[in-house]
Amino acid sequence: MPIFVNDTEISDDQVFREMQHHPAEDRETAMKMAAEALTIRELLLQAYVSEGLGPREGSEEGDPEADDDRIQTLLDTVIKVPEADEETARRYFENNKSEFASLVPDGLPTFDKMKQVIIDFLRDSSWRTSVTQYIKILAGKAKLAGIDLEAAETPLVR
Repeated sequence: MPIFVNDTEISDDQVFREMQHHPAEDRETAMKMAAEALTIRELLLQAYVSEGLGPREGSEEGDPEADDDRIQTLLDTVIKVPEADEETARRYFENNKSEFASLVPDGLPTFDKMKQVIIDFLRDSSWRTSVTQYIKILAGKAKLAGIDLEAAETPLVR
């Protein structure tokens, strides 16, 4: 059964071709993962156009690298995450000392040694959460058929 993202069809053949990139314990799980990936990709590509970032020329012919660039441009444009400051990083360090002790064989590393690692981790975590929320919002606004994708009606997603 084909999937529709607004008026764009994702065929069974496209899902079958995508399955090779989603190893799973069984065929059904791989098919579901492939269908979700293609749906999310299509949502993001449609958002790229609707945000006025450019046309989708060549995308229909299946240029995955150009599509990846379009998606990266979209995410760089719409996803903004705050940079964690030293106080936030120190609070994270203090609240998660046992986590850091298990990374280092000879005891707890100092905050100064872990500061940049923590700041990078907090930024990356915030970015991943923001992207997940953005995809849910796109799915909530889209007309989807042939797939169940977690969606949100408002920007306040948890």
